Amino acid sequence: MTFLSNPFFWALISMFGLVGAGAAVSGKRLGRYPLFGITIVAIFILGRVILVLPFCSQPRFELDGWHVIVGGIAFIAGLIFCTPGLAIKPFTAPEDKMKLRTSGFYSIVRNPIYFGELLWCLGWAIIFRSIIGTALVPLWWAGLLIHVVIEEESMERELGKSYLEYKKKVRGRIIPGLPL
Repeated sequence: MTFLSNPFFWALISMFGLVGAGAAVSGKRLGRYPLFGITIVAIFILGRVILVLPFCSQPRFELDGWHVIVGGIAFIAGLIFCTPGLAIKPFTAPEDKMKLRTSGFYSIVRNPIYFGELLWCLGWAIIFRSIIGTALVPLWWAGLLIHVVIEEESMERELGKSYLEYKKKVRGRIIPGLPL
């Protein structure tokens, strides 16, 4: 059972969840089942939450208490950016009669939920002084970026011209202002 204290095991679990999310949003078959989407979200989050915890042996930052403040700010900002996710079905295919959201956080970044995911994950890693967790944030960003490309193809098929116009107006896919 020593693998349960290995942060890379939990990172693998999380990436498995992200791959499942790509399968859910890319087609109508798996994307029809909200329970599948919720399970995938839970797997994706679970791995990232556990891998930074103290029982996972790894090198830790020495930050004299500032890690709680800096990490807490990033964590809370991430949760705030994730709030639009409360109104949607997680990791499901676009629905036939869905409406494009372009106000609020969606006016500055096309995927505020994923931006929030990166922020809370970074904040969580800093709070627990996890060097591995912090170093994995760019990997989560890359994985989410691949996921977003798949998701945007589905959105273009479903929403057509209105989504293409929105993409021109709001350049940031995951990070505001960054067109990657």
